[in-house]
Amino acid sequence: MKFDLSTQTHICAICPNMCRFLCPVAAVEKAETVTPRGKATITLAVERGEIAWDAEAASVLYHCAGCKMCREWCPSNVDIPEFTAHLRERAGRDGLIPDPAPGVRDRLMRDRSFRRPAAELAAGLDRYRDLLSPEATVLYFAGCSTATLFPDVIGATLRLFEAAGVKVTMLRPEECCGFPLEALGYREEAADFAAALAESISKGGYETIVSGCPMCTHVMKERYAALGVELRAEVVHVTEFLDRLAGAGNLRGGQGARPGDGTVTYHDPCYLGRHQGVYDEPRRLLTGLGRFNLVEVDPGRELAACCGGAPSIDAVLPRTATGIGVRRLADAARTGAGTLVTACPHCLEMLGSAGDDGGRPVVRDIAEVLARRLGLWPSGGGGRG
Repeated sequence: MKFDLSTQTHICAICPNMCRFLCPVAAVEKAETVTPRGKATITLAVERGEIAWDAEAASVLYHCAGCKMCREWCPSNVDIPEFTAHLRERAGRDGLIPDPAPGVRDRLMRDRSFRRPAAELAAGLDRYRDLLSPEATVLYFAGCSTATLFPDVIGATLRLFEAAGVKVTMLRPEECCGFPLEALGYREEAADFAAALAESISKGGYETIVSGCPMCTHVMKERYAALGVELRAEVVHVTEFLDRLAGAGNLRGGQGARPGDGTVTYHDPCYLGRHQGVYDEPRRLLTGLGRFNLVEVDPGRELAACCGGAPSIDAVLPRTATGIGVRRLADAARTGAGTLVTACPHCLEMLGSAGDDGGRPVVRDIAEVLARRLGLWPSGGGGRG
């Protein structure tokens, strides 16, 4: 049964609060206020008029990674990220979004990209134009973080498409999907980005949008309609698309396949797993197409811990986000695998930057790992641009 947001808040506020042991933010900050029930209690107090709706109350809502780990445990299926996102929109309308989020918004509105100006990124990706087909109906949407930090992942992904005989193209320039704005509470600005992207996709006549960023696919599939934007194209994550190709026999290893460390572990991105239910496809690609021995991280799949990379936490509380990443990398290190594979640029960034200590696994994107394994991408590629 699905309760409305007010009922969910009441249920959560009187709950025994066992989900606090799973909340990645609470684990790092060690404060009762930021546990799921803490956020619900403050929300309930605001609703009842017991405390003021001010900057201090609103700031608590940003101590949430949106990972939905708490919902996995909750016997009442209370969705804390849902009502915190709802109240972040209210904070946006009331001018209560905490620093440095307003600066993130201003930069996005100016540059049309989350990290570097969209026009600058487009120029940097010219080296891949020979792998693109202007008449393609499949659009590869790299996403801001991949284009800025991991351009090699783009090259590896395009090589996989080429090997499967799939014609793809990219937008030039490719602007942000709007997810960071929506996650921070800037609804109107997010809708502006969504509408611009939907118009570009409509003009191009693209039938399928493929992205390696789960946050991009999530916002396009599940949030654009709520923002009043219709996207007339199928949206899939790159692991779903590649799994289809491999399953149909269109993508397979050949004589150029390279031997290497046969054991890897896999981190489930929150926005690919819990938000979109994609768990099996990456694993089939690694064990089938890649012929890797996969050892699972504990916890994994539905209970996989967050990396801390969502803008709702990383843009506002970077130290907390880093602490979450360190904890997750420690989980992966216990598997003994030399390589940790993930399928999200934000996870790649957070876990990669947390892995400077000796004995931690090397963190790689799944497309790059597969392209190297199949001999389609240089083994010396580093991933980060």
